[in-house]
Amino acid sequence: MEFVAVALISTILLSLGMAGSIEAGYRVGKHRLKKYPESKSEGAGAVESSVFAILGLILAFTFTGTLSRYEHRVKLVLQEANAIGTAYLRLDLLPKDAQDKLRPLYREYVQSRINVFEYYKDRELSNTHFRQSLKLQGQIWEIANASVLVDKNPGIITLVLSSTNDVIDIANERLQATRTHPPIIVYILLFTLALASAFLIGQDMSVNEKRPLLYMVIFCLTISGITYIIIDLENPRLGVVRIDTGDKVLVETLKSIQ
Repeated sequence: MEFVAVALISTILLSLGMAGSIEAGYRVGKHRLKKYPESKSEGAGAVESSVFAILGLILAFTFTGTLSRYEHRVKLVLQEANAIGTAYLRLDLLPKDAQDKLRPLYREYVQSRINVFEYYKDRELSNTHFRQSLKLQGQIWEIANASVLVDKNPGIITLVLSSTNDVIDIANERLQATRTHPPIIVYILLFTLALASAFLIGQDMSVNEKRPLLYMVIFCLTISGITYIIIDLENPRLGVVRIDTGDKVLVETLKSIQ
């Protein structure tokens, strides 16, 4: 809930900031019209169009990238489950004593991988499970590597070690995926353009006798709402939109190898 609260507060502040910018633009526009009633703002339309276009592009590209990363993280869960399932099945190619050593390690490994993301909000506990999974990776690789070298069968070596390596690689990919986010400068630019656009909108509204509050509210809520969705999707383990249901495939994999 801490992340959700921070995200909500950030977008609420953005919405209030845009409302303040609209009000400032409205007052500045009113003052200009009062002082120079016959003046014309040459080129103002081009500037406004440019700012609005850039804001729209930033929102579109950021949202598209965020949605793409969200979908990629979901796919990685399935890929990890498939990699583990394949590696586990290929243990049948190894000697019986090696199988007896590796099968419990794989079950323990899958449980540790589930725990890494199940307790993601508790960073210390999640990191503990992650370190455990790294330790298990080393043990699995060491035993598998030693086992395939007994008979030195090229086919078995390739099948077993390649699938074991895939299990390790996909874990690293999921780790990197959790760390991949838009640069902070993108959010700064987004917030700045939103405020600038609001100011320009306020100036355009200054020709009205009264403030069109409905349009002001719609604009502020739309931009802040999209921004919240972007922030939420970028953190699918902490926000409202979650990918926890995707982890069921790992739970099912664990049950299948019991």
